[in-house]
Amino acid sequence: MLQYFLELRNKSILLMITFFSTLLICYWYKEMLLFLVTQMHLNDENFYFIFTDVTELFVVYFKVIFLIAFQVSLWYFLYHLFSFLATALYLHELKFISFLGTVGTIFWFLSILLSSYFIIPFSWNFFLSFQSQHGFYFEARISEYLKFYTDTYILCLVYCQFVTLFFIFSINTKQNYSYIKKYRKLYFYAFLLCATLMTPPDLASQLFTTFFLMLTYESVVLFSIFNYYLT
Repeated sequence: MLQYFLELRNKSILLMITFFSTLLICYWYKEMLLFLVTQMHLNDENFYFIFTDVTELFVVYFKVIFLIAFQVSLWYFLYHLFSFLATALYLHELKFISFLGTVGTIFWFLSILLSSYFIIPFSWNFFLSFQSQHGFYFEARISEYLKFYTDTYILCLVYCQFVTLFFIFSINTKQNYSYIKKYRKLYFYAFLLCATLMTPPDLASQLFTTFFLMLTYESVVLFSIFNYYLT
C-alpha cells in the first residue's frame, strides 16, 4: 500500500514540475505565442491591436501561457492517471480506454486546427466586413480578441469531444440499435439544446452547430454499423 502512495506522490511532483516548467518556457516565448494567436491579421497592414490599461498586455501574455500550460499539464495528468490504473484493468478495458484516448487526442488536435485556421478567421473577418459598409472603423483591444479566441476554441473543443462520446455510445451498436432508433429524436433535440446554450444568440450559428452535431452522430453510428458487420 505504501508503494502506491509513493507513486502518487512522485507523479504529483512530476505534474507540478511539468506545469511550472511549461509556464516558464511559454513565458520565454510569449511574443511568439501571441504572434501565433494573432497571425491571421498580420497580412493587413492597417489592422492593429490596442490596450488601454498598463497591465493589460501582461495579463494577455499570462492568459496565453496559462492556457497552453494547462492543456499540456492536463494531458500529462491523464497519461499518468492511465499508467497508474493500467495495472488494475482487464485487457479489454485497457484496449477500450486506449481507443478512447486515441480518438479524444485526434479530435483535440482537430479542434485546434479548425478553430485557429477556419472558424476564428472566418467569423472574425465576417463581423469586421460590416465596418467598411457603414463607414465604421474598429480598433480591437488585445484582451477582447483573446477572450473571443479562447471562447471560440473552447466551444470548438467541446463540440469535437462530442464525437468521442458518440464513439463510446456506438461501441455496441447492434445491442443498442433499438435504443438508438427509439430515442433518435431525443438526441436531436438534445443537440439543438446544446447548440442553443453554447453558441451566440444567432439562428444561423445555432442551426449550423446543430447540423454539425447531428451529422457527426449519424456518421459515427453508420461507421460503427458497417465496422461491426465487416469484422
